[in-house]
Amino acid sequence: MVNWPAIVKHSDDAELIYVGDEAEWNNDAELYSCEYDVTDCLIDAAGNVFSLTNKKNKRIIPEPNGDSVGLDELLGLIKAHAAQKGSCCVAKLYAPTIAEAFKIVASLNEA
Repeated sequence: MVNWPAIVKHSDDAELIYVGDEAEWNNDAELYSCEYDVTDCLIDAAGNVFSLTNKKNKRIIPEPNGDSVGLDELLGLIKAHAAQKGSCCVAKLYAPTIAEAFKIVASLNEA
């Protein structure tokens, strides 16, 4: 079960796609019906990693793959995402928790 919010991480891109809740996932066809690569993943607010290759009735069902992402690794992904978006002072980005790190992603995607 996904602990929302979550982010979609494409393996070949620094961009992170913020997904606020399950309703947003279920209502956005670009999210749930995309053809994801086997190395693309969804990372939830607890740091759990989900594969995005399980498709039922033309909908992607995120499946836990047993991996998790720690705060330092997540902050690295967020810094790369922020740099790609042209944010300044990327090296100074910090969050004390994974939940706070997700708030950074949400704010970067609003800009």
